[in-house]
Order: sequence, then structure tokens, then C-alpha cells
Amino acid sequence: MNIIPIGPHDDGRVISSAVSLSALAPVGANLLLMQALDQNVRYTLDGTTPTASKGFQLAQGDPPIIIPLTAETTVTVIQEAATADLQFQFATIGALI
Repeated sequence: MNIIPIGPHDDGRVISSAVSLSALAPVGANLLLMQALDQNVRYTLDGTTPTASKGFQLAQGDPPIIIPLTAETTVTVIQEAATADLQFQFATIGALI
């Protein structure tokens, strides 16, 4: 898979309350890469609000995950504990060289 970044890499976004990442997606993005550093992060894909105990868990230090984005996907994130650092990058799939 040839992943082409779209827009800037995001580092250090405040996620002490739920944040919709889908609302930040640049035109043409159909993938979201994200990784949790320092603390675990919770996320949902259907627009519901995650909490520190509700949603999929993105464990700190795990490799980045890739989430396909569609018109029906609404990725919303929140930290499980203070000081979570969520790294994310929107992207698209390009032709293999």
C-alpha cells in the first residue's frame, strides 16, 4: 500500500474532552493514521462520544493504526488519563511506483 500524506502531521492536540478528528479531514483524505503516546486514548467510529472507559482503546506505545474514512465514518477521540499525546495524519492511497 502506498500511503500519501494529506495535510500536516498533527502532534499535541488537546483531547481532554472528546474531539472529532473527521471534522478536521482535508479534502481527498480517505485514511487516518493515529498513534497514542504517553497515555491510552479511546475512540469511536460512529460519532458517539467516547469516554475514559467507552470506545475502542488505542494503547500508548502501540504501532500506528490505519482507519479507512468514508462519508459514514466519524472518528471521535478522548484521552483516558491526563497528558495523552495523540499523533495523527490524514492520507490517501496512491498508485504503487
